[in-house]
Amino acid sequence: MTDGAAFILSSRINKLPPTHPFHAAFQGLVSEKDDHWTSGQWMTERAGGSDVQNTETWATYSPLTTSGTDPLGEGDYLISGFKFFSSATDANIALLLAKTPSGKLSTFLAPLRRTVVGADGVTKVVSNGVRIHRLKNKLGTKELPTAELELKDMRAHLLGELDQGIPTIAPLLNVTRLHTFIGSLAGWRRAISITKSFAKARTTVGEPLWLIPMHLRLLADLEVKHRGAMGLGWFTVALFGVVEDQKSSSNKLAHLPQPGKEADVVFRTLTATAKAVISKMATAGIQECQESMGGVGYMDEADEPEFNISRIMRNNAVNSIWEGTTNVLASEFVRFLIKKNNLKIFRAWLDRALALIQSADLRYALTAAWSTLGARFTTQDPASTVADGRRFMFTLAWILSGALLALDAERDNEPVTIEIARRWIFSAEGGVGDQVFHDIVTVSGAASATSGGEEHLQWDCRIAWGIDLPANRASGHRSLQKAGSKL
Repeated sequence: MTDGAAFILSSRINKLPPTHPFHAAFQGLVSEKDDHWTSGQWMTERAGGSDVQNTETWATYSPLTTSGTDPLGEGDYLISGFKFFSSATDANIALLLAKTPSGKLSTFLAPLRRTVVGADGVTKVVSNGVRIHRLKNKLGTKELPTAELELKDMRAHLLGELDQGIPTIAPLLNVTRLHTFIGSLAGWRRAISITKSFAKARTTVGEPLWLIPMHLRLLADLEVKHRGAMGLGWFTVALFGVVEDQKSSSNKLAHLPQPGKEADVVFRTLTATAKAVISKMATAGIQECQESMGGVGYMDEADEPEFNISRIMRNNAVNSIWEGTTNVLASEFVRFLIKKNNLKIFRAWLDRALALIQSADLRYALTAAWSTLGARFTTQDPASTVADGRRFMFTLAWILSGALLALDAERDNEPVTIEIARRWIFSAEGGVGDQVFHDIVTVSGAASATSGGEEHLQWDCRIAWGIDLPANRASGHRSLQKAGSKL
């Protein structure tokens, strides 16, 4: 939220006089010293979560007649209302939505505290019209205070144009969504690392767990899925650099969109997609890690954080909800792509990116899938397309991740990366879950080359552990163990 607030201010302060309080706010947010500021983002209200049009908070224009000693705390608007989920209640400032007398939403910047001079001439810091009703008792992320806040005549500055609240605050949401899915990837990676460390130390039926074929296949599957999610996530981050820089020099990869309208359309599409899909994938992936450790994985021991997957799971659960649930993002994704010529722009970029894949069989599989999905966008009526929003979004994520895996594999010519790409595209072993069009995301005939048997098991070990399968392999069941064998 701090990053997003700074990003919004960075695009606006150059047009403001040096004495404007937004300059001080920006410097506080980007400071790397002990005096750095943090920002909250307050949108959710009792009348609706993502439906911000139901906002019951109102802003009244009421500038002070005399100037005081605290420019940031002397905004021209008084805001009153109630925010139901307010993160970062200990922040220095907050960006929030409120309605003006027109009934439309505007974005405001307000400090949480003000410096005033009392009747006795003594300077003191007071609350800027903020009253905490109660802290939320959440499933996870308990270290971050989230509260119900009553706002009463909170002094605030208008940020952006009047009655343009959603377009003004939207860039902040793009940034926070990036942080959300990177957090999901990090938590998932941590859970995989714990799982693999446990497997190295554990034996079952007298055999090392890390070599038991079924467990080995699970670890390889987790690695394939995480690699696909990583490709989608970091590509979206790289794309943000193109959007933020807006220069052709920022485009150093052939498959990145061109700065300008193309980059804007692809970035808007991918922020919703990556946030929704990666958050869901991470939840399922972390649960698999927890289960793979049995009862040890289910424990929630505060004094054993090195094994505490339960805490990772609790904290990650919010990522599918915060900054837009999966349904909200799928609806936003579909409505954006079918608006104006956005789909045409997106299609031109993805067609160009897919054409860069050198392997004919990989390129054909992904191109055929994208052709079918793209046609479905234009042949279905809008209501049905929105109803199928999850399937459209998750299927596109599978295509995009497959393309990025293929391009990455061809660039490095690294055998394990090539195998991961083939498994993702041909075998549907990785993938983004079951919320796809199953007539598009299918097992290809080309998957048979490494789809089972000894060779498949060898690749499982290379993907999971980076080594060939040792000679003292495990079987996973006593009935399959050779009499008298020793591991």
